[in-house]
Amino acid sequence: MIKITNSNREESEFLQSFPKRHNQRSTIQHWQLRDLLVCPNNRKEFICVNQNNVISYNTENKKASPILKDLNFSPTSITCSDGFLAVGGQRSQLMVKQLNSQWYAQTVVGGSINNALCISHHPYGSRLYICNNDETIKIFTLPGLQRVEFISLPTAVNYASVSPDGRKMVAVGDSNQVFLYDISNSGTYKKISTLKASNDAGFSCTWNQNSENFAVASQDGVISVWDVRSSEKLAKITSTQYSQVKGACRCAKYSPSGVVDLLMFSEHVSYVNIVDARTYNQIQTVRVSPQGIDQHISGITFSPDSKSIFVGLENNILEYEVDLMKRRSFPYGTIA
Repeated sequence: MIKITNSNREESEFLQSFPKRHNQRSTIQHWQLRDLLVCPNNRKEFICVNQNNVISYNTENKKASPILKDLNFSPTSITCSDGFLAVGGQRSQLMVKQLNSQWYAQTVVGGSINNALCISHHPYGSRLYICNNDETIKIFTLPGLQRVEFISLPTAVNYASVSPDGRKMVAVGDSNQVFLYDISNSGTYKKISTLKASNDAGFSCTWNQNSENFAVASQDGVISVWDVRSSEKLAKITSTQYSQVKGACRCAKYSPSGVVDLLMFSEHVSYVNIVDARTYNQIQTVRVSPQGIDQHISGITFSPDSKSIFVGLENNILEYEVDLMKRRSFPYGTIA
């Protein structure tokens, strides 16, 4: 297993140094839930939560437009995929909007806080996964919101992620357990493994683009990585502020496309880390707030083309460019 800790961090540079700053507020509704920024369609537009509004921001003309305005709740979770935008609230509220039509639905799904949402496309259609504090994952069709599955876990569920090929799901919650599911061709779910991440709750999980690796972000400042074909950890990475509350890993995202092959994760405040997802032995630590000042991070996301990343702060959104020339070079390998 590869271990990257504060004592042996091999620093690299995957991002260009100076970010663009976009003057858009991005607010946090729950102190532990920090995945409130998405970039679903192109790198010229991101979507974020601002109080009880969901805002679309154009990075070229610097204009913000409300997608959902004056909701009767402040979203704790957001997702956008397959042409659908969904947001969830602290009292199980749910709002779903189809972006290319007039269709929308607002309801209450039951339980407690909707900690995280996920939209995944399968051969049998789009599905919405709702991770709730009532120890369940509720799965609905889109559009229509017909409930097709109700998965119970032994802990409050903080996050679930479906692999890009639609064949696996990983879920984490208020324990150090990681739950891996197989998704059949007919759309049924079977738990195939329960793994151990670190020593604290998991708050985010993510798959790489070829559906072979998945990573879990834990509150004690640890990122755990597995290859789906093995129960042994592939890598363990600690946060910059590891062992402090500030170093809690809140959100993790793999690059979704191209040959970039990066894993990004945010800490509770001030730092974002970028890891080489080819070897997991190099990392770039980026301080997103001035020295001596801690700033809370509301969310992180790659652009769909993986050429840039966005980091949400409470007063603005930072946009970093990925150094594509460096990522297109492969330092390992031989010619037979």
